[in-house]
Amino acid sequence: MPPPPPKKCEAGAPTWIVTFADLMSLLLTFFVLLLSFSVMEVDKFKKIAGAMSDAFGLQSMDKKSGIIELDGSPAAGATKHVVPIPIPEMEVTEHVAPDEEDVVEGTEEPVQAVPDKAAEKAKRTFNDLQTVMASEIASDVMDIIRAGNVTVVRFPDKVSFPSGSGEFRDDFLPILTKFLTVLQDSEGQIIISGHTDDLPISTDQYRSNWDLSASRAISVAQYILKYTSIDPSRITVQGFADSRPLVPNDSPENRSKNRRVEITIRSLSDSASNGDAPMNEPIDEPAEVQVDAPIDSFVQDVEPVPGN
Repeated sequence: MPPPPPKKCEAGAPTWIVTFADLMSLLLTFFVLLLSFSVMEVDKFKKIAGAMSDAFGLQSMDKKSGIIELDGSPAAGATKHVVPIPIPEMEVTEHVAPDEEDVVEGTEEPVQAVPDKAAEKAKRTFNDLQTVMASEIASDVMDIIRAGNVTVVRFPDKVSFPSGSGEFRDDFLPILTKFLTVLQDSEGQIIISGHTDDLPISTDQYRSNWDLSASRAISVAQYILKYTSIDPSRITVQGFADSRPLVPNDSPENRSKNRRVEITIRSLSDSASNGDAPMNEPIDEPAEVQVDAPIDSFVQDVEPVPGN
């Protein structure tokens, strides 16, 4: 019986090669992605390479002498002697940051840095006022503000002066006398400022709000000089009229807030207190009207507190 005829091979590549090529392409892509995602640790690679070099007997070149390698480096035995170089010490200057309490909330102007002793004096005065005048502060009879070496005591006109008058209210004299017990022990400059609202005034006694604000400040200064032993050279009297409002003068309540008398205590450092710095240095805020003359030249009778 004759053998069967041989099968004829089809022309071209077999069909399974297409599937095999797709698989190889996918594997290649997979390993390329793994390599791209991997992170090579250079230090660890150098350690492994050094250990492999020692294992296979590879010798380091002389040109590597002087290079300090990590553990397992073949060049470790050929490292040159390292001479330590002394590093000069840097001078460190301490910068004292301002106290958090020295920043006044709601103000845009930064508080200038002041000597520590001046700030400590101001803080001591501020604490004494908070202790002695606690009841007056709680009842909104007065306000106390401290910024750096400056302490501001504010008396509204509803307590201190009647509207359009430079004479004290009867209820204000005991409060002012109690305040003087702390002011007597304070140090530094004392700046007394009078403020009014924007309603114009023109009387036989006061030609304008400038006269009225200055008169109120003078009344306070006269009372301080009469019932304390404070040196008159420490006192400065100012009249601002309506040029320094706390709030807009657009309602009766706001106008009442703007009518006030402020007593600013500026504590000084020891060097300034001993005469190294002038006592009557300009204040931070320029004044349109500043009465800076001997207080004795302003004649105004002030009634003493009953019983004193």
